[in-house]
Amino acid sequence: MKKFLILLFLSVGLSQNTFTDEEMINLENDFIYLENMVDSLAFEDSLKTILVTALEEELDLTKEELVLTNEQLAFTEKKVKLVKPSWWENKWLYFGYGSALGVSVTVLINQISDAINIF
Repeated sequence: MKKFLILLFLSVGLSQNTFTDEEMINLENDFIYLENMVDSLAFEDSLKTILVTALEEELDLTKEELVLTNEQLAFTEKKVKLVKPSWWENKWLYFGYGSALGVSVTVLINQISDAINIF
């Protein structure tokens, strides 16, 4: 047991590492650099959090706009049904009515002129 304790103390005593002044300055500069990186990453994270919040609000507004657009589409479809002409308001029927009236007036005038010439 005594040998084990001596071996343990020697291994701990010999394994101790001391740094020079230059190595200490380099380590301190590395720690400062890493602290600055952590601060910049925290600032960047807060900016991205704000951006995510703004995008979520924009998404909510877009969903509301979509709902309103769908309602407007439904109202437009109802309006089309109200404005759409009935079957008797067809332009071809109007053309047929006009043609029939023109032909019938012409035939009537011809029959009247023939009746007047008989007397």
